[in-house]
Amino acid sequence: MRKLAIVVPLVIVLSACASTKPPADKLTQVEASIQQAEQVGAENYAPLEIREARKKLTEARELVAKEKYEKAKRTADRAMVDAELAQMKSLSEKAQKAVRELRESIRVLQEEIQNNIDKSESQS
Repeated sequence: MRKLAIVVPLVIVLSACASTKPPADKLTQVEASIQQAEQVGAENYAPLEIREARKKLTEARELVAKEKYEKAKRTADRAMVDAELAQMKSLSEKAQKAVRELRESIRVLQEEIQNNIDKSESQS
């Protein structure tokens, strides 16, 4: 029983300390997500979020270099969230801009129609 009391905590400690593989796939996914955010205009529509994503990706790479893989993975996860937020915020801002432009076009058209109606009524 005494050996079991020593072995179980030892196994738990060793499994907690066991290093995992470098999160290379996760870093690649984060890079792709950042590129997608950049392609939809994150520099203009979500500059803070895209900057945070890049910063955290750099931190994750540094942690991988130091062989702190678990912390690197968590940092990469946070970078992914920031990159996705930047992408969604950019898409939302672009959509809102398109709606504003469409509304303005409709307003101008309504004014022109009303002006034409007024002209035709005054001529008759």
